[in-house]
Amino acid sequence: MDSRSSDRRARRVKSKSACITCKIRKVKCDEGRPACHRCKSTGRVCDGYGIWGGGESFYHHRQFVAGLKDSRVVPRPPASVSVLTSGTEEKEYFEWFKCRTAIKLPGSFISRFWDTLLLQASLDEPAVLHAVLALSSVHKRGASNANGQPKTDRGPNEQDQFTLKHYVKAISHLQPHFSIKDRASFRVALITCVTFVCLEFLRGHFKTAQVHLQNGLKILGEMQMLSNGKDGILCSKPCLESTDDWIVEAFSRLHLQVELFKHAYQHPCIVLQATGPETPALVFHSINEAWQQMGRLLNKVVHLTHQGRQQAVCECESLRNPLLLLEHQRRIRTELARWLEIYEAFKKALQGHRSAQEEKVYQLLYTYHTMASIMADTCLRPSDESAFDFHTHQFVLLIRQLANLWTMASTTSLVQALPGDMSRSVVDMGWIPPLYYAAVKCRVHRIRLQAIRLLESTSHREGIWDAKTAACVARKVMEMEERDFHKDTDIADDFSLPSSPRPQDLSLPILPDSYRIREVEVVLSGDPMDRILLFCKQKQEGMDCRVLISEYNVHLQCWIDGRHGGGEDEDTHTDKRWRVDSSDSHKPVLATSNFDE
Repeated sequence: MDSRSSDRRARRVKSKSACITCKIRKVKCDEGRPACHRCKSTGRVCDGYGIWGGGESFYHHRQFVAGLKDSRVVPRPPASVSVLTSGTEEKEYFEWFKCRTAIKLPGSFISRFWDTLLLQASLDEPAVLHAVLALSSVHKRGASNANGQPKTDRGPNEQDQFTLKHYVKAISHLQPHFSIKDRASFRVALITCVTFVCLEFLRGHFKTAQVHLQNGLKILGEMQMLSNGKDGILCSKPCLESTDDWIVEAFSRLHLQVELFKHAYQHPCIVLQATGPETPALVFHSINEAWQQMGRLLNKVVHLTHQGRQQAVCECESLRNPLLLLEHQRRIRTELARWLEIYEAFKKALQGHRSAQEEKVYQLLYTYHTMASIMADTCLRPSDESAFDFHTHQFVLLIRQLANLWTMASTTSLVQALPGDMSRSVVDMGWIPPLYYAAVKCRVHRIRLQAIRLLESTSHREGIWDAKTAACVARKVMEMEERDFHKDTDIADDFSLPSSPRPQDLSLPILPDSYRIREVEVVLSGDPMDRILLFCKQKQEGMDCRVLISEYNVHLQCWIDGRHGGGEDEDTHTDKRWRVDSSDSHKPVLATSNFDE
């Protein structure tokens, strides 16, 4: 009898979608939503369905909110991973995702979205699984191209077809979720949306990635997971389940890097913050806690900059409140100073217990603190480019920190990457934003040139930030601003990358305000990107006008200067071409996306 019972248990098919309570009891679950009927009928508490939530607490909450509404629950589309058992191709890409993509793409900081949620969801939800396979295909193709030899027998067209097939299937499997519109279906849509954003970043489809990101923010609003916090910043509401926090954190980090990309000019601003303590932390227990707090501070600076721009153009006196903005600025400065104290104590406590890779992560956070400090000090003078001249000592500190990071990473994957190497690309922020900020906002020739050369020393992407694109734009801005200003000055440009600026490098004449480009706006045009449009603000007939000053043609590898206003798709008159020659080691050559050749 014992043998027959054992055989029956061995033959029993386990349900991957059963509630947690039924799984523990090892009984068949009827998978009722939001709490299973089997648990309710026996008086037990249904603990829900893992990452999809549900259960008794969620059930009672929904009953309370719904009142006397129809309590019928429309079932979710059936979970299925049959695609992974139908062919070796899907298995191959899913293994690549587990072993490479999910580990590499998140970057230096731990994210529960990547190391837990996305993998679990891909095993439960067809929409997520197909999105993951499409992402894995794009990531693997980029890594194979960068290494100079394909890792499979499939050509580029076949890989494109594989990516497109699973992209379309992911969208198809999302359709029922948009009809159901329960919390579980919203989660499927949001997880898939984050995956699509990352996929499009890797493909160089930056406009499409931002459309996906905005759609995700709309879904978060429909879920009523966001509320207007202090100072008008959108905050995620406290959630009973950590799944929602992980999703909001993923969106918040992607959204922050896009906002930093747009920071130099006025634009509609939405600031999204993941759930966190209202008061600053007294101690950091992990590097992730330090980064999360830094992200909150950067969000506050971005929002305060937006408020400063609104105040500058506001004609209604009742909306002007400079004292309130100054108080917000003072609080941010205080929080940044306190952050550094806590971070120093945390770093000191772990002295001698860090690997070389961990040391780079710690150094990276210092660069963000320095950049955030400069941003906080200048955020209420958004149209005054001379404001940055008072922060040369901070720019010197920033370039030293970045050069130190380059030295630490000179033997690893951070630098000396091959063009288009997606195996070294991430979807989170790294060192590109601080380097670009120093190159564009600091007018000390030595500092900005060193930042540009550091950007040119690597070739990878960090979400919307592409190293070669950032270097190309920064060098163009420097050349257009400086023009002939230093023609009679002996400038020593043959310095080594890790060296620090000398006193004589910092004593050059200050670039006049009339030479400076105000509110630099970079538009990455085309899917995949084939043009970089460079706008700025100029006075025309006493009014600030958005002017297209230059356009970079990726295929021709040259800048085409223009001096007229216009929209993104307007044709550009050719005044002067700035050739970017690959023979010059200091001038980068941008390549078209290696996924769309």
